[in-house]
Amino acid sequence: MPLPAGHERPQYTRNDVLLAIIIALFIATAFVFLDKPPRLTPVFMVQLFATATLPLVYAILAHAAVAWLKTGSLDAAISHTRNAMTKDTLWRALRLTSLFAAFILTFPAWKTQIPDFNPYRWDTAFATLDRMIHFGVQPWEVLNTVTGYGLFTAVIDKVYYLWFPAIFMAMGAAALSAASRISQRFLISFVLSWIIIGVALAIAFSSVGPIFLDRLTGTPGEFASLTANLEAVDAVDALRTIQVRDQLWASYLGMDTGIVSGISAMPSMHNAICVLMFLAARHVHRTVAIAAGLFALAIFTGSVHLGWHYAVDGYASAILVSIIWKLSGKLVPAERRQISEASAATTS
Repeated sequence: MPLPAGHERPQYTRNDVLLAIIIALFIATAFVFLDKPPRLTPVFMVQLFATATLPLVYAILAHAAVAWLKTGSLDAAISHTRNAMTKDTLWRALRLTSLFAAFILTFPAWKTQIPDFNPYRWDTAFATLDRMIHFGVQPWEVLNTVTGYGLFTAVIDKVYYLWFPAIFMAMGAAALSAASRISQRFLISFVLSWIIIGVALAIAFSSVGPIFLDRLTGTPGEFASLTANLEAVDAVDALRTIQVRDQLWASYLGMDTGIVSGISAMPSMHNAICVLMFLAARHVHRTVAIAAGLFALAIFTGSVHLGWHYAVDGYASAILVSIIWKLSGKLVPAERRQISEASAATTS
């Protein structure tokens, strides 16, 4: 049956199907292996709607910004964006972001139960490794000699939580251009990173990070000064980090804190996804790549300065996500060749 004028039948590739299968299996295993899988409550459905739609809003704005960079004309950028956002494009993107929203909202359930699979036991090893790599000094102490705890802390605390809008924007941009090779690579790498780095390796190397270590052990340790510095700044200029720390610890103690739940340090998903965004941004525009690189550096700095991660968490994540990005490149070219061959066969 012919489609109405201006509409094209969506072309689903092998990688689209692969992504759907991986995400479906990830969600299904949560209901099989977790004592507390996601619950389809009204709050969850609101979160699902927001997580599916906000990426598209952010991405459309980002698309217009990139077009402005390329053309140098705001009018041309708006026109280009309007022409690019066809109903078919938006509908396919919404289906993808809805799938990814369900995937991402399943992650806290896994993260919350990490200590049930493997009790937190790696912190001492990572703290020791950090000190050894950095010539006998903890990385947060090195940063402290440059930045101190005060204004810089308040600023980096705000920048750190831009991570969520940033990944929404990247996810939405990839969904809007899902047929492109780089978007395919990004989406595959994105899913595999959350599963391999954020779940499998987080369980294997179960750790809480410097900000929780004193609470976990029950005794002051070498990070007591770090947490004291953060609390001193918080007393003057309320830090989101302290609020989230307390919510996550309450979740660890068994209280229901909603989506803010689950403690994990190694490897760092904050750093992994930032590096992934940088790897993809290099193929979009030089300015976008520079911005992504600077953002990745800021997130790494914040993860150490704010006590969420050991420096080795970030180093390991950067290496792991680079390997995943490289491997995803092996999948996408094969898919593109198959599409070309199918198109050639159709037109011959």
